[in-house]
Amino acid sequence: MLKITAAIVGLVVLAGSAMAEPFREGEHYQRISSPVSVSGERVEVIEAFAYPCPACRNFLPHISSWEEEQDETVDFRRLPIALQRGWDLFARAYYTAEVMGVDHGAHEAMFRALHDERRQFRSFDDVAEFYTDFGVEKEAFLNTSQSFAVDSRMRQNRNQVRQLGIRSTPTMIVHGKWRVQPNSFDSYQQMIEAVQYLVEREAANLEVAEDGAEPGAEEDAEAVS
Repeated sequence: MLKITAAIVGLVVLAGSAMAEPFREGEHYQRISSPVSVSGERVEVIEAFAYPCPACRNFLPHISSWEEEQDETVDFRRLPIALQRGWDLFARAYYTAEVMGVDHGAHEAMFRALHDERRQFRSFDDVAEFYTDFGVEKEAFLNTSQSFAVDSRMRQNRNQVRQLGIRSTPTMIVHGKWRVQPNSFDSYQQMIEAVQYLVEREAANLEVAEDGAEPGAEEDAEAVS
């Protein structure tokens, strides 16, 4: 009788656990084989994107809305990806604009220019011309694009892409541990919900660490159970 009762209790616990976990590792998100250490008290979230990528254009309103809803517990940043020939031009443009402090509105405007207006960018000179709409002198943009600061960001970019195992766009990386891609979901909104789920998990882990427990203790406890 005790064995039967224990079995029933176990089934109830498993059922409750399944209901509490709307997203599952290996199905909705992947563990990065060599996690990247993230310092600080905020959950780092990275959007790997490419301006020429149509899927990234479709993802834009979803990730933009999510970004607006985040508070100081999240450190969100973007990682321009050059997975296809010619895409490095746009990655360098993104970092050039970042170094020069170009208005953030240029980010969405570049997507619109490429996908909605069908504007052609055949060279970096064309790209530099685009940024003049945001108060940047073309010659200054071209010169900055060849600066040490931009070259350094491009090198770091290539290392990150390799370390995080990014092979497609858009891809979301949560706290250097988890990789989330759209092919695991029925919609971009569901993908965003999975990202938020992981953010909340990592935020809880950070709180536990601040209270004196070892980081990741909560995950280890889950694995044991």
